[in-house]
Amino acid sequence: MRPSAQTWGTCDSDIRRYVEQLISLLVAMLGDRLTGVYLHGSLAMGSYYRPKSDIDVIVVTNGELEASLAERLGVSIARFAEERPTTGNLELSVITALTAKTVPEPTPYELHYSTAWHDKILSHEVNYGEVRTDGDLASHLMYVVQRGICLHGMPIADVFGNIMWSHFMDSVLDDLAWIVDEENILESPFYGVLNICRVLQLVSEGDCKVHSKDEGGEWGLENLPHRFHPLIQQALDVYRSDEPITEEWRRTGGRIWDRKPLLGLRDYVRTRFKN
Repeated sequence: MRPSAQTWGTCDSDIRRYVEQLISLLVAMLGDRLTGVYLHGSLAMGSYYRPKSDIDVIVVTNGELEASLAERLGVSIARFAEERPTTGNLELSVITALTAKTVPEPTPYELHYSTAWHDKILSHEVNYGEVRTDGDLASHLMYVVQRGICLHGMPIADVFGNIMWSHFMDSVLDDLAWIVDEENILESPFYGVLNICRVLQLVSEGDCKVHSKDEGGEWGLENLPHRFHPLIQQALDVYRSDEPITEEWRRTGGRIWDRKPLLGLRDYVRTRFKN
């Protein structure tokens, strides 16, 4: 493990304190309706890099939330996110215990918060009374089950049911399809490159085990054609860099990227999946 990579047990004290304050907020607002709070993603897997990584959380409640409570909770989380000590934001979904146990497809949620939802939540543009589903939730829940951490409440094994691998892969391949569509890989190069590596690792190994972006990049250096190695190494170096970054430059890591190798990797993936 590289020295700059963090995990929940060893993360910076301000990050740990911030997550603990989030739990306190959820306990205060949900009370005995809160089944548990679960960490997944890079901070759970030991590949959290402070300038780039988000804090990924799944919140489980013992029933559906009334629209008024969901809205109050969403606004509180959005305001709380503004006080975060990092450039990376919260990525948080609230689901019911029934959803966690049965994992229907498509997967419904009570509330979602991320950077993309921030302004909509604070502008009261979200309709909390309608049923909403998220194609990415199957992927997130698989990471909780395989490599997540229970931060509060009931153990993971008691809360989450079996997630069908096919549903997980559908979610993963949908994300891959976006990355290799048109020139989308140019928008967030290191994210695109490392996620491509991670998906190819999943498909190639076929052992139904999930991986971090770090692990996917290392697999790519060992298994993908040599012509892509400089690009993959650049993506890993940018992802792992401790250099502070602004939100404006977070997608590129503040680096200049050569279009040609990025589009070359995109075309390689398109050809590989076409065959």
